[in-house]
Amino acid sequence: MLCTIGDIVQDVVVWLEEDVRPATDTKSTITVRRGGSAANTAAFAGRRHPTRFIGCVGDDLAGVALTQDLERLGVDVRMQVAGTTGMIVLLVGTDGERMMFPSRGASGMIAPVDPAWLADVTLVHLTGYSLAGEPSASSVIAAAERVHAAGGRVSIDVSSTGMIAGFGVERFVDLLRSLRPDFVSANLEEATLLGLHPEAPDGGWLRDLPDTVVLVRAGAEPTRILQGGRLLATVPVPPVADVLDVTGAGDAFNAGFLTSILDGSTLVQACESGHALARRVLGCPGASEPDDLTAPA
Repeated sequence: MLCTIGDIVQDVVVWLEEDVRPATDTKSTITVRRGGSAANTAAFAGRRHPTRFIGCVGDDLAGVALTQDLERLGVDVRMQVAGTTGMIVLLVGTDGERMMFPSRGASGMIAPVDPAWLADVTLVHLTGYSLAGEPSASSVIAAAERVHAAGGRVSIDVSSTGMIAGFGVERFVDLLRSLRPDFVSANLEEATLLGLHPEAPDGGWLRDLPDTVVLVRAGAEPTRILQGGRLLATVPVPPVADVLDVTGAGDAFNAGFLTSILDGSTLVQACESGHALARRVLGCPGASEPDDLTAPA
């Protein structure tokens, strides 16, 4: 069983059809979708491998809708309820540039996880967002430690350079050292900020985690697979003809990689599966993919 623990929110996406007109109306298209890196990863994984999601929503219609959305995609949902469901407003300008205005709400209120929810978990996936504040951080860390102690594996997506900067780079590195994750996924900017690259002297601080596999994603450029600060492989990214929306592509990569690993693939094969799923998502609006699993990427 794959389990993701962490953020789940409503994404309110505002696509501007013209430049902002201050103090009056601006033409736009607005959509409401499921968001949150951990929830998105579960949504993509749930159609491919037994997957559980653990998170927190409010006692409101948004929380009900988000729970039902994940269940529709085959995810075993174990939801806590507190506060108000989190929300992120994404403002997409006419030039395609995005600005995000997050209100984490209940996503940051994850309480200690019921041990029964973790009993059959063989790999747990966390996101950096859930480690940025309490009570979620302590609850998520304790859950990961329980899975590790039972012989399971732990995966972490770094999530955001802004979050790391606010949290503190050295503090975040120390947290990774203590968690000793089996897999770390990061984009190039996040990896550079944390020193997750083979050019670091003597492998950098990754030499303290010789068994940890690091996946450094770089958009259309090849993904690098590192271990103990050493470069194990470079995996090309097949070209994507028409990119509609990059939202959720990193989460899709993680879902494709982790489900493939659980199905017995090699690191390179799993990375290729991650690329294939991300490619499907890049052609769809928001963190979604075609309903037909046989549809080409």
